[in-house]
Amino acid sequence: MTSGWINQIRCAWKIIQLDFSLGKKRSFSSSWYQNRIWLEYSVKTDAAYCFPCRQFGSHSSSSDSTFKESGFKDWKHATEKDKGLNNHASSKDHILCEKLWREKRMRIETDSEITSLVHKDQPAHNRYYVSSIIDIVAFLAINLPFRGDTDAWESAGQTGSGLFLLFEFTLEKDPNLAKIIPAIPRNATYTSHEIQNVIIELMSRQVTEHMVEEIGNSFYTVKMDGTRDPTGCENLSIVLCFLDETYSIKERLLTIATSDAGDAKTLTQTLISEIRKAGLTTDKIISQVYDGASLMSGKLGGVQALLQDELGREIPNVHCFNHQLHLVIVHVMSAERAIEDLFSVCNALYKFTRKPTVAARYKGNTLKRLLEQRWTGHLATVEVILKSFQEILEVLDHVENTPSFPADTRMEAAGLRSAVSKPSFRFHALVVQKILAILEPPNRMLQSEEMDLQTAVQLVNSARECILALRTEEVFMELWKECCGTEANGTASHQSKRKCSVNRNLNDYILEQTSGARPQENQIKEQQRLFYSCIDAVAGEIVHRFGERNSKLIESMVSLNPESTSFLDPERTKPLLALTGTTVNEAEFVVARQHILKHTETFTPPDEGKWTIKTVLHHFHSSLEAMPSVITAYKAALTLGASTALCENSFSTLKNVFNSTEEACYTPEKLV
Repeated sequence: MTSGWINQIRCAWKIIQLDFSLGKKRSFSSSWYQNRIWLEYSVKTDAAYCFPCRQFGSHSSSSDSTFKESGFKDWKHATEKDKGLNNHASSKDHILCEKLWREKRMRIETDSEITSLVHKDQPAHNRYYVSSIIDIVAFLAINLPFRGDTDAWESAGQTGSGLFLLFEFTLEKDPNLAKIIPAIPRNATYTSHEIQNVIIELMSRQVTEHMVEEIGNSFYTVKMDGTRDPTGCENLSIVLCFLDETYSIKERLLTIATSDAGDAKTLTQTLISEIRKAGLTTDKIISQVYDGASLMSGKLGGVQALLQDELGREIPNVHCFNHQLHLVIVHVMSAERAIEDLFSVCNALYKFTRKPTVAARYKGNTLKRLLEQRWTGHLATVEVILKSFQEILEVLDHVENTPSFPADTRMEAAGLRSAVSKPSFRFHALVVQKILAILEPPNRMLQSEEMDLQTAVQLVNSARECILALRTEEVFMELWKECCGTEANGTASHQSKRKCSVNRNLNDYILEQTSGARPQENQIKEQQRLFYSCIDAVAGEIVHRFGERNSKLIESMVSLNPESTSFLDPERTKPLLALTGTTVNEAEFVVARQHILKHTETFTPPDEGKWTIKTVLHHFHSSLEAMPSVITAYKAALTLGASTALCENSFSTLKNVFNSTEEACYTPEKLV
């Protein structure tokens, strides 16, 4: 057996020596390109192919499929006669494909391709026509709903083709397009809803690709909010917050995903799936922002907890600041019965002035509808009532005293007139306006794309200080006099006809208590109590909702501000850097602290007027690049989000994808 194996090895070696002696190499040779312009070689597959056969060969033909599909690798017989390359070059299929290839090359060189021979300008006309359709689809997708049941504008008289009829308007205004239309085949007009959906999908891909390119390798915050549509589908708005290359905060809507189930586990999996489908890694998620619902922010079974369990690391959750401000106002409104009564009357006034017969007589500003989800509507309501107070009284008086109105309408007007005429009603409206007017600017600023978490905390704290500044007797008396200086109808306030005095029969007695209550004094004391109570409720609720969560994270961000006593304290910044997996380099923090403080003492930012995390990063980013742990801390601090306002704003555009039958669970075929 041993001698047999030795003989076989000797024979194999002799064969190899013989092959090399005859010049038969076992790899592709560049010399084979000579006189074979059709030959091509793939380094990746280590195989040879025939270009004309791959381009012009019939897929049904099985002859010489090696040179079209799998590739030729038999280097031993590559150049032998009637084998390999020579055999393929003499095959009928190859000769035909090479002929077609040469003819194609000739037509390209002489500018005589079939498309040009049919109509030299037709390709340009086709591109102009299709680009016009794309422009209209892009305009509608961004600004208006399509809403139509038919595909072509010729059927507009039947069931309507929606706002895509703008294409017909474009035909009338664009003479070039009007000339091109007759040459467009009627079976290729590219106006069907399938084509519209394809165009929208292509635009969506481009936007997503650009967004992913913007984010790059940066850390980002996930923001998500959901709402159910009439069909029961859960619409999820997913927004990403990150720093771009210029260190500016950016917010981008990733997608509005849909889910049949609305449980926390399904929403978590949908969130992760959409992020990965876009080409992003979940390893770069640094924080998450949701509303306060247990489904989203629950500590055990909410999306924020399940996301951390799924990814196996800590990802802090921030309760949306705009939503928390809303809850502060809700708490204040429910704490005082008088404030609840105020808005009940406001709501009744809104409904009353919307009656056609009443609206025809009402000359004031239109009253706003109260929405429980948006407290800014309450501010707008009291502002309109205070501004149009006289007009409201006039229309109530007119309806109450005009017999032509139905009895129930006159009774309703009389009841509203009685409630509105009381000084307390107007005083309560002034108190609410004063408080909500202070909270409205922070609420609007929190919706900004460039809002970071630390700035949001500073805004809320500043608003609380401004509200506490109202808690003085001077402010109260100013508001009360504004209500009681004149009666509700504009006449001088009613004065008592006689001066109050003690009964003479009681002169010989010692009074241990007042002989009679003074209604005006009691009313002032009650309104003063309510005034202080509302202010205390707002200030206390702000502390309760904004002062406890993520305290260590807030301290870390405060230490990045040059005005802080703990500026760039390595120990304080550890919680922030832990989110990025970065180790604190104490030497870098010491150098950065000395460098920044030295310059901030003599230099003032040109725009802001004071140093903040944002201005420090923008001004010192070049030097901080040499201190990776320090600049990572600054980037992370600005990346932490504070509001889901963009998520909520995106829901207002959902109507653009609803069709005329109000189908809301939008799949691609329902986009028009």
